Amino acid sequence: AYDRAAKQRGRICETASAMPLTLAEVRWFLLENGVEADKIDATWSKGRAALEDLAGTAGCSLRDEGAVRAAHVAALAKKEEEKRAATEASLTPLTEEERARFRLAFDHFDADGSGALDHAEFRKAMIDSGMMPLRSEVTGLFQEADVDGSGTVNFDEYCHFIQVYRAKQS
Repeated sequence: AYDRAAKQRGRICETASAMPLTLAEVRWFLLENGVEADKIDATWSKGRAALEDLAGTAGCSLRDEGAVRAAHVAALAKKEEEKRAATEASLTPLTEEERARFRLAFDHFDADGSGALDHAEFRKAMIDSGMMPLRSEVTGLFQEADVDGSGTVNFDEYCHFIQVYRAKQS
């Protein structure tokens, strides 16, 4: 059953569904299947059944919420991968001078001399470099930098991370 209050919270509710589709997921799915935006907008207020009928006119269905959500997640992942690839393509190789500067910084932050930065050393490197991430952000950034999944960030990963971070900031 459609619930107007739920619509205002950005959800389409079905009594039997534990995790109803969001309005954004439904809209994205219908647009991806060729339904025009104005038709979607005109149908919102008519409820879930009307949205399902609209999906049917495009040869698709909203009934399998898991499939709709999976398609949406896959599309978001594809978009993120395209963005990552564009960032990678925009990177220019480091000059010898830049590598030397990065090496000095890396060796300074590698407090235990292991040749790699652990989580604490990486956090200190970010703070000392002026990045000032929140404590909760450091883990995600560390995982992004640790390309090989070793649990540490080696010099090449460090250089790459700095290049990507700079590219994202510009």
